[in-house]
Amino acid sequence: MRSFKIFSLHRFFLNSLSIFAMLLSLMAFSQKSIAGGCVARDSPQVNVKTSTDNINYDFTQSMKQLDRKPINTVNPYGKEVITDVGGLMQGGIRISEQMRYGTLTNPNTNQICYWYTMITVSIHINPTVYVASDFPRGTCMHNAILAHEHQHVMIDRDIVNKYAQIIGHALRQELARQSAYGPYPIGQQSQVEAGLKTSISNFIQNYANQMNAERQQRQQALDNINEYERVNHLCKK
Repeated sequence: MRSFKIFSLHRFFLNSLSIFAMLLSLMAFSQKSIAGGCVARDSPQVNVKTSTDNINYDFTQSMKQLDRKPINTVNPYGKEVITDVGGLMQGGIRISEQMRYGTLTNPNTNQICYWYTMITVSIHINPTVYVASDFPRGTCMHNAILAHEHQHVMIDRDIVNKYAQIIGHALRQELARQSAYGPYPIGQQSQVEAGLKTSISNFIQNYANQMNAERQQRQQALDNINEYERVNHLCKK
């Protein structure tokens, strides 16, 4: 019994020393990471989510009503040719981001380090397809126009999926290049967090601008004279 008690006390004493050594190690790490520059404690997670499935339909408006809707497609027949809009697809691409941070503070110097722990980017399209009421459902022209507008939706879906991959890859590279930020005075936390958010938002916006430019080019390329004539001649009878 006595040897058992001695062994138990000895083991407890060793465990206490181990815990004490671990705490000293963590304190030394914290001091070093701020004194020698901030170091991220964990790797950030980057998630890029897309939602592109839902399509809204409106078949209630006439060609004259659709003519008054704002569109950014250039008339392939030229400005001198007046055309009526038989159908169109409307709906932009919306990008939003959320982020979380990890922090490490040094109360002795009143400094704080930051790093991103998670960044989630959401890319969303919510298209509305219009086919003029002049072409009732089930008619050849209604189906032909609807099929054409579905091609516009497919372009948007392809663009969104493409840039989801591009943005995710670019973000991971950027966070690998600089994984931590600071140290900053603790009193500047609100300004620092606003700056970190703006930095990521601007980074993503650069790719959003590229995405919108490619989207405009590809959407315009679909609305060419040959495509318009093809749709018209499908129902020539």
